[in-house]
This record gives sequence, structure tokens and C-alpha cells, in this order.
Amino acid sequence: MDKKKSDVWNHFTLLDNEKAKCSYCSIEYSFKGGSTANLSRHLKRKHIIQYEARKKISTEQDIDEHKIQNSIPQNTQTKIDSFVSKPISLTKSKQIDNQLAIVIAKEFQPYSLVENNEFKKFVKLLNPGYTLPSRKTISKSIIPQLVESTKQKIKNSIKNAEYIAFTTDGWTSVNNDSFVAITIHYIDKEECILKTHLLGCFNFLESHTGVNLSDFMNNCFIEWEIQEKIKVAVTDNASNIVSAINLNTKWRHLPCLAHTINVIAQSGLGEISEVHKKVKSVVEFFKRSSQAYTKLKNMQAQMGYPTLKLIQDVATRWNSTYAMFQRCIDIKEPLVSTIAVIGNVNNLLQTDFEIMKYYCDIFKPFNEVTIELSSEKEISISKVLILVNMLISHIKKKKQEKDLPRNIYCMVEKMESKADRKFKDINVDRILTEASILDPRFKKKAFISSTSYQNAYQKLILSVIKIITSNQTPCNINDEIDMSTEPENFEIWKDFDAQASTTTTISTPRSQAIIEIDRYMNEPLLPRKLDPLIWWKDHKVLYPNLFKLMLQKLCVPSSSVPCERTFSKAGYTYNYRSTQSIVCQKYRTIIIFK
Repeated sequence: MDKKKSDVWNHFTLLDNEKAKCSYCSIEYSFKGGSTANLSRHLKRKHIIQYEARKKISTEQDIDEHKIQNSIPQNTQTKIDSFVSKPISLTKSKQIDNQLAIVIAKEFQPYSLVENNEFKKFVKLLNPGYTLPSRKTISKSIIPQLVESTKQKIKNSIKNAEYIAFTTDGWTSVNNDSFVAITIHYIDKEECILKTHLLGCFNFLESHTGVNLSDFMNNCFIEWEIQEKIKVAVTDNASNIVSAINLNTKWRHLPCLAHTINVIAQSGLGEISEVHKKVKSVVEFFKRSSQAYTKLKNMQAQMGYPTLKLIQDVATRWNSTYAMFQRCIDIKEPLVSTIAVIGNVNNLLQTDFEIMKYYCDIFKPFNEVTIELSSEKEISISKVLILVNMLISHIKKKKQEKDLPRNIYCMVEKMESKADRKFKDINVDRILTEASILDPRFKKKAFISSTSYQNAYQKLILSVIKIITSNQTPCNINDEIDMSTEPENFEIWKDFDAQASTTTTISTPRSQAIIEIDRYMNEPLLPRKLDPLIWWKDHKVLYPNLFKLMLQKLCVPSSSVPCERTFSKAGYTYNYRSTQSIVCQKYRTIIIFK
């Protein structure tokens, strides 16, 4: 056969009459007798994307020839272009393949989606010139390549980070598989943007000891080439995680503030356990009975209420008890009426609703603070001092209210005691105090007393001094150039030099730090709803040392919620449709959270 007529020569270079070289891997193959079967097999085995693209183009050409031969009526002059579907280019086909892989990864679709007949018809209507890749091509070739390109983009982005904070946590799937996730957080020093990346949600097969976890995290950071940039770890208070962090002396551990607030909120719940159990049983009844739920829904419609479902509290879900009580209060009249009609469920009394109302009034700020501190797209660490002090003040005010029911008073008292223990050192924590000062929206306003501010101010001076001295290089006196041109015996400058020598001061790192900090503190406060990073981008030249310190402090998340969100999404990969087709979970992970 003619060697140049086969489309396989688009991927091989002819060397002589018996050999050809692959354009991708430079391996030479023989094609004695004029057969290109060896070449085609090599493409299919080693370069499946190019093979699929070649196959789809040849398939389209065969279809087009068939249409031309069978669709043109006799004695007509229809243009041939109306029957030919032009094949798309390899570049365009690859773009579509990559986007399809992203849809499968980020939307938790099964690989078998490409084998669905209705989906094939849908794609064909959108672009007749495109042929879907096989599920094997997606799982074995396209997604792994996409993962590698995504990892490289993240590594390039991390190069603009001077300081990195991370969060980590563990999770067990419904299949009893153990996972550990790590997210990193940093401020891009060029763009002045807070960035977050998930390094992975890893299947952790070893025992969850502090040593194993510490080694695992170190190896992960070495792989990503960021081990020297890691400064702060934010986790829950699990003993093995805390131990793993403490094994590395370069890392500073910060407890998850959202976990701590939840512990305080739950500490007094036992004082109203009777009402809690009663409401929970009512909600469970409506969740189990479709007839009861239908009656409740109809009752809401009849009474002019919006159709709302009851919320079941879950021990592992923060603020879920608050959400359950608040929903019962929101639909109080339809709920009580429906219970009266049904008659075989615990009736909620007026006193029960009063207890729920007290509870929700106390816990509403806790719910709001948890939401505020769980943000990973905005700076949250600088808000901690203000929000925590507000919560403590809120608890104390509630405790002083008159005519509080006895159980509510005891609940508030327990919460106050727990808060005092958990937050006793919060106003002297160096990360939190320096982050508050370095946020141009808060500065000294974040402190409850001038004493706590002055202590933080002195520590800030030491931090800036450390940065200044680390930037200084030893100066060689012999290399200095004497710029003076006057003879030393000039008499005219003697009086001036004598006066100047009494007023000239030597600049020291401490004086430089104080001057820079005081100049910054005298700047007007930035409105609370504006982005502090935009302000710092505009002022980093004026305050270079504070800017460097800001990169280290404001990148720290105030909670480990980013890992919790990771596990929520990872859970989708274990549902029925995904478990039928997932070949390798780790390929999805980085793409989903890039």
C-alpha cells in the first residue's frame, strides 16, 4: 500500500523503506511489507489520546462519505458542503476532552457518563464533529494528565508565597476507609490575594498516631516543595493531631476557633435536656411519617405560612440544635395545630417554646460568629479577638437578665465558666493580637483594654525588629566610598558640624520599627466591609516590614472548616453512581478543590 495514504503517518516520520519513528516518544518501528499495523498498535497502546483523535477523524470521514453517496437525490445540484460534517481540530477536541473530565471530577459524575446513550445524543447535537472519548481514556489518560497540569499550576502559584498556614483533619467514609486531608492558605505577595489549595484527601492506612501523622504531613510538604514556608497549623484539639504538630518545632499550633465555640455552646445544653429530647422526638416523628409531614405542609399553607421543613439536630453538626429550635419557633402555630390533629405525638407546650426562645436568643450570636469565622475566601483571623470578646460579653449580659428560668440560668453559667477557661489567654496570643493590629480595619480597636493593646504593641515591635535585622547585610567599611570633596581643614563648616553632631541620632532596628508602626497606626481606619488586602497592596511600599509580617499573620485561617468542607464533598464520591465507575479517587481530589 502507499505509505503516504494512511493517516497513521500524521504521527510517524518515515526513516527508510522499512522503518518509521514515533513523533511523540521517538521509538522506531518496522513496517515490512507495507503494513502500518505495528504503528497503529503503538499509538493505541502508548498514545491513546492521539489514537482516539485519529479514530474519531477517520470515523467522521467514513460517515460523511456514506451521507454523500446515499443522500443526494438524482438530478439535483445540492452543494456537497451541506452533507459534510467538518471534523474538529485536535486542539479543539483536546479542550473539550479536558472540560468533560473537569465536569466529571467537579460535579461528581461517573465515568460511565460517556457511555450513556442520551448523553451521546446531546453531545452530537451540540457538535457533530466531536466524538466522546471512552471511559478508559478519561480515567487512565485525560484525568491523570489534567491532575498533573493542575498540580504544576498550583506549584507555580505557591512560588509567590512567603508564609503558608495549613489545616488538617481526619475522616472515615461510609465504607470505613480512613482519610486525612490537608489544605494550605497563603497570601500571594504580588497580587495580594488570599489563596487556598487542597493538597489532597489521602487514604491513610497507618495507625493515626502523632508520629505517623507528623511524618505523613512532612512528606506531603516535601513533595510540594513548601516545607520551609509552613509556619502555622490550624486543627481541632484531638490529641494525636496536636501531638503531630508539636513534633515539628517550626510549626505553631492554633486551635480551631469554630470547634472551641461549639464546645462552649454545647456545654450548657444538658440543663434543658428534657425540652431538647421532647422537641427531638417530635421532629423525628414528622421525619419518619410522610402522612404527618403532608399534614404539616398543608397546615402551613392553610394558615398562610411559607412551607418549611423541620430540621433534625445532629451531634456532629455545629449549631444544629439552634437550627432545630428556631425552625419550631418559626412554624409554631402550624406545628401545634398539626400535633393536635394527629394526637399520637408529644404535644409541645407554651413553656417548651419559651425555653426554646431563650435558647435561640442566647445562641444566635454563636451561630453568626461560627459562620463569620468559617470563611476561607476572606481574612478571618483578625476578627477573632473582637468576636470572641463580644461573645463573652453577650454571655455575661444574658446571665444578668432578670426572671431567667432556673435551667436557662444554669446553662448560661456553665457556658460562662467554659468560655473563661477556653479563652483565658486569647488576648495575649501573639498570632491573634498581631493579626488584629495588622488589619487596617481594626488595629487597636480590637482590644478590650489599653493594657492588652500595649502588650501586643511591644510584641509587634519585636517581630518587626526581627524582620529588619534579617533583611540587613553586614557592611564592609573598606567598601564605603568617601563622597566628601572638601579638605578636612575647612574652617567654615566647624560651627555647623558641632551643632549637627549634638542632634543627629543613629538609626537602629528598634527605632525603625517604632517609626514604621506608629506611622501605620496613625492611618485612618479602613471601613469594616472593605478588603484589607487591597489596602495593603496600595501601601506595601510605605510599610515594607509590616507588609512582610502581614503576609505571615493574615493568611492563617481561624478554623479548620476548610477540611470539613473537603470531607463533605469527598462523601459524594462514595454514593452509588460514583462507586460504580471511580478508578482512582485521588485524581478527582486536586481538580475539585484547585
